[in-house]
Amino acid sequence: MFRRLIVIAAVALARLSAPAPAGPPAAATLEARVSASAAALESGGGAVVGVSAVDLKTGRAVLSLRADELFLPASNQKLLTFAFALVRLGGGFRFATGVFLVGEDLVVAGEGDPTLGDPHLAASAGTTIYAELDRWARAVRDKAGPAVRHVLVCPEPGRAARHPDWPAGQRRKWYAAPVSTLNFHNNCFDVTFAKVPGGLVPVVQPQSRYIRIQSRLKAGSSNLWSLRPEDGDALIVLSGTVAQASEDPISVAVDRPALLLGRCLADRIARAGVRVTGRVRRVAPRQVPWSAAKPICLTTTPLFVVLRRAGKRSLNMTAEAVFLRAGDGTWAGSAEMMARTLSKTYGLAPGSVVPSDGSGLSRANRVSPAAITKVLSAVARRPDGVLLLASLPVGGVDGTLASRFRAPPCRGRIVAKTGYIHGVSCLSGYVLDERRRTRLAFSVLVNRIRGGTAGAKALQETVCRLLVDSIEPPAKPAAP
Repeated sequence: MFRRLIVIAAVALARLSAPAPAGPPAAATLEARVSASAAALESGGGAVVGVSAVDLKTGRAVLSLRADELFLPASNQKLLTFAFALVRLGGGFRFATGVFLVGEDLVVAGEGDPTLGDPHLAASAGTTIYAELDRWARAVRDKAGPAVRHVLVCPEPGRAARHPDWPAGQRRKWYAAPVSTLNFHNNCFDVTFAKVPGGLVPVVQPQSRYIRIQSRLKAGSSNLWSLRPEDGDALIVLSGTVAQASEDPISVAVDRPALLLGRCLADRIARAGVRVTGRVRRVAPRQVPWSAAKPICLTTTPLFVVLRRAGKRSLNMTAEAVFLRAGDGTWAGSAEMMARTLSKTYGLAPGSVVPSDGSGLSRANRVSPAAITKVLSAVARRPDGVLLLASLPVGGVDGTLASRFRAPPCRGRIVAKTGYIHGVSCLSGYVLDERRRTRLAFSVLVNRIRGGTAGAKALQETVCRLLVDSIEPPAKPAAP
C-alpha cells in the first residue's frame, strides 16, 4: 500500500560484551539450595515451580528444575515476542505511519506504531501527547491549503482488536487495550478529577472537539465511577460517584483505536487553521485510490523505542503491536509463525513454546523455562540482541523492578522481565557480572499460586541472589 513511500533507516547497534569467566561454587550446592526453596513454596500452597539458568560463556545449564515442563509465562511472553521480532523485522526496523492527501480527503495509514501519543514518552521528551499530530497538522496546512474534506483513517481490515482469549470482564482495563495498525495514547482515555467552585469535574485525555463527554457523575463518599465509550468512541459517558480530586490518571481502554487517532488529528488540524468540512471516518485500504495519493507527512519509530516501552513497564498493547507486525497481522497466524520461527532460529525442542498472543495476557500461552533461557542465550549472541537487553527493567533501578533487588549485590545486576496474571508469577532475564556484562540467562516460572504472589517473588529473589553469588570472583586472601 503506502509502504512504497517509506524509506527504512538503518540503526547502528553495539554488540553485547563477552562475559568474563568466574569461579562458581559446586553446581550441586546451588541446585540443592534452589530445589529446597522451590519445594518449600510448593508444599506451602500447591504452587508449581520451574527454573532454568544457563552460563552464557559455556552454554552449560547451571540450574534445571522442571526446566522442560510447560508453564504459563504471563508477561515473560514478551521476551519471546521481542526475540521473534528481532528475527522477522531486524534490529533496524522502524514502524511507519503516513498522512496523505487523496483528492480533498486526508488519509492516515500505518503499520501498527504503538507509541503515537504515548504520555510517558511525551513526558520524557518534554512534549505533549499531541506533538506529532501538531507536526502533521502544520504539514497539512502547508501542503493541502485552508481546508480538507474528510479525515479518513485506514487500518488494516480483518483483524480482531482484542485477542479472543482475553478476559471479557477486563476489556476496559488499560492492560487489555485493543491494538490496531493505527494507535494513539496507548488506546486509552485517561481520567482525572479537578476541583472547581461548586464541585468536581472530570478531565479526560486525549481531548478533541470530535469526542463528546457526557458526565452523569454525582458527589459521593467514595470514587466509584465508570467510563463507557459509545457511538464508536465519539461519546464518552461517565457515571457513578466521585468524592475527591485526583491528579493520577486512571486509564480506560477504547474500542476503536484508529478513530481515536483520527478524531484527535482532526482537532489538531482545526487548531492549526485548517477547516475540516466533512467527517472523521474509517475506511478499508481497498477503498482508497492510492495511485492518486500525495504524501503529506511521515512518522517512523525505531523498534528499540517500542521494545523499551513494552518491556520496562510491561505495556501489553505495545507488545501486541510488535507481535502482529512481526507475524501475519492475525492472532492465530502470528502465533503459528512465532512458534515456527523461534523453534527454527533458536533450536528449541518441539512443543517447548506454544504461543497464543504477544503480551502474555492469554492463558493459552505455554513455554518451558529451558526454552526461555535458550532463546535468551541465543539472543545475547546476536548483533541486535542489545535491543532486548535494553528493553528490560533493571533490578533496583527502573521499570517494574525499580522496587525489587534494591540491595547489593543484586542491585543493577538483575535485568529481567516480570510477569503476572492470576495464579502466575514469573521472572526471566539475565544476571550481570560485577562489570555489568551478561553472564547468565535465567527463568523462574511459578504457576498455580493460591493467594498472593509474595512467596513466588521471594523465591525469584532467592534464585537471583544465589546466581549472583555463584559468579562472584573468589575473595582475595587477606594480606599477611
